[in-house]
Parts: sequence; C-alpha cells; structure tokens
Amino acid sequence: MQSLFSYTKGNSIIHRAPAGLKLLLLLVIPITLYLTPIQVCLAFIPVLFAVALVARIELGLFLKDLRPIVIYSVMILTIDVLSYLISSKNGNIITQASLFMILRLLCAIEAVSIFFRTTSIYETTDCLQRIEGFLTFGKSKLVVSSMLSLFLSFLPQIFATWKDLELAYKARGGRRGPAKIIILMPRLISASIKKADTTFLALLNRS
Repeated sequence: MQSLFSYTKGNSIIHRAPAGLKLLLLLVIPITLYLTPIQVCLAFIPVLFAVALVARIELGLFLKDLRPIVIYSVMILTIDVLSYLISSKNGNIITQASLFMILRLLCAIEAVSIFFRTTSIYETTDCLQRIEGFLTFGKSKLVVSSMLSLFLSFLPQIFATWKDLELAYKARGGRRGPAKIIILMPRLISASIKKADTTFLALLNRS
C-alpha cells in the first residue's frame, strides 16, 4: 500500500503537464483561497476532486491523503468548544471562522495531494534547476534548487519512512497506543535525517 502523498505513476494529462505549471498552481491556490470568500472554497473542493479523477488517482489514495485534515479539524473544533464553555456559553459553539479555516485546509491538502501524486521528485528538481539556471544565467551550482527539491520531497518521505517503521513494528508484535509513538518517533527523526542527507547528495550529483 502506498504511503501518503507518494508519487503514483501515470500517463494522464495531469501527469504530463509541466512540473513548473503544477508547482505554480500549488503556490497560487492556497494563497488565493486565503484571500477569497468561503464560496470559492466550496466551489474548489469538487473541482479538485474532478482534477484527481482526470489524473486517474485512485479514490482510496486521494481520500487517504486527506486524513491529516481530520486531525486539524478535531483540534480546531475542540478549541471552539472549549472557548464556548469557558466564555459562559456565549455565541456559537462552532464559529464560521473555524469552518472557513477547515475548508481552506481541505482545498490546500487536495492540491498538495494532486501535485505529489502526479509529479516525481526528478521532474520537480529538473524544473527548479532550469529556473535557477535561467535566473543566474547558467552560473549557479544549482544548490538552491536542490535544497528546494529536498524540501518539497520531505513530506512524502516522512510518511513513507513512517509506513516502513510501522510495518516493522507490527511485524515484531508491536501494539497500538502511546508506546508505539514513543518507540517509533525517535527512529522516524533519525531515519528522516539520514534519508534527507542521502537525497540531497543524490540531487547534487544528478545536477
């Protein structure tokens, strides 16, 4: 089973779209959503689902990538409920601002999922290196673009590493609960640092 936000091979029009265009949209969409009314978010949600359908991303994988929004939503709504109780039950239990924030996060995560599912790290690196080379008239050593590529690849790498550690933990008879987090978290940090270093060196060698 694939980890969250991992690249999924395909030949859809979304996969074949220039990485630079997808990267630009990944930056523009969240900014636009934070500057527009709630109606825009409501309209974007089905649009992004349609884009995922065109990209032939399995519905199960796409919905799996949206799981983090559940955690954020619970945190946001919990704060609303506590604020309501502390303030002697004045106002609404769930505020419109909180609902708007959840919708914004949902749209942003949908966009992130589509980007990572349809764009490989090598496509992203090549795009960023071309931009850096153009801006520096070919005199750059492409270190900046390699670091940006590493940053963009960090999210799927963390989930992939966690998935591997979780499978090993289960194979050894580990059980769910706080102990699982306590045992695996230090290993996740250590493994992520090592993988990030290896990836960065690979990107530099490739450039």
